[in-house]
Amino acid sequence: MQNDFTMRHNLATHKSLFKTMLLSLLLAGCGSAEKPDDMDKRPKPQVSVVRPMLTSGSAEVSYPGEIRASNETELAFRVGGQLTDILKTPGEVVSKGEILMQLDKRDYRDNIRILEAELSGALARAKKSSRDFGRAKELFNQDVIAKSDYDLSQSVSASSEAAVQNIRAQLSLARHQLEDTMLRAPYGGRVTAQLAENHEMIRAGQIVMHMHDISMLKINTKIPENDIGRFNLEKGLKANLRLPSLKKRLFDAKLSEWSTEADKATRTYKLTFILPAPGNASVLPGMTAEIMINTIKSPEPVLTIPFSALAADQAGNSIVWLYDTTSKTVETRTVEAGRMYDDSSITVTKGLKGDELVVTEGMQYLTEGMKAEAETNPETTIKKTHHLSKE
Repeated sequence: MQNDFTMRHNLATHKSLFKTMLLSLLLAGCGSAEKPDDMDKRPKPQVSVVRPMLTSGSAEVSYPGEIRASNETELAFRVGGQLTDILKTPGEVVSKGEILMQLDKRDYRDNIRILEAELSGALARAKKSSRDFGRAKELFNQDVIAKSDYDLSQSVSASSEAAVQNIRAQLSLARHQLEDTMLRAPYGGRVTAQLAENHEMIRAGQIVMHMHDISMLKINTKIPENDIGRFNLEKGLKANLRLPSLKKRLFDAKLSEWSTEADKATRTYKLTFILPAPGNASVLPGMTAEIMINTIKSPEPVLTIPFSALAADQAGNSIVWLYDTTSKTVETRTVEAGRMYDDSSITVTKGLKGDELVVTEGMQYLTEGMKAEAETNPETTIKKTHHLSKE
């Protein structure tokens, strides 16, 4: 009887445990169930969208550049000697032909006097030999002297004349050397450096002074080989120049020269633009600048999208994410990308009509058909405009 009681007690206990477990499972199931409305209330990913832009096919691209003076010269004496006078110092404006430095002239003047004396003697000898040759010629015509005496007289006369010409050439050189003791400005400009002190002994060819002319400025820039074909390079090609210190102003520059062979190390082509020095702004050599050049205009308008909107699928095909304003979902579309339009956008040659909305940010969180929210009004294209005053 005790065993029956024990069996009934155990059975009741098992039934109670079973009911408890079943109730817990039901409650858990009810707690984890989500209504469709609740799922719709979950936050959707935010994306930035823009419409493709139909452009004329030309763009203004920019490259860094460096401003240089149109003329930059290292000056040296053509002769040597002691420096006796420094007439111009760094910072001074000079005119073409002005004397900048002076060497000691004494040795060069003495050399001229010596050569002038030698020339006087040579002229006297040449005059005598010329008279002697004249008499010898008459005597030879009368068969009084031999042919050998006639030839000797002619040779002495020619040698005397050659000696005169030689001394005259030396004298001309000596006078040039005397003139070269004065270092003159080769053009109008400004002295920028002095590399020798007064009373120093100067060698011929030793750099003693720097000067430049900044009435006209040069801007050197380097164009990558992948970009050089985008420009119609011809003398006078216009470009805009912007300086970091004067960001709200643009200056007009023109192409003056360019290299037709790429640098072997950097694979770039050097372009040089010229710019008249603005009178109301300090634009000086050594400054960095941004040179902006228009690309060749395409015959047909092209579609462009931000470069950030371009992605690739698993097969390596170029794709973009499109946003549907009705369903508020995103989907991918395969496109064909062309060349870069400017520094931040690329042309699309196939796959877009131009009325789509292209996702530019947040693509890494998207999946096909996912619902998303656009950060800005997709019907409005916002263009940023920089107000610049042009010189």
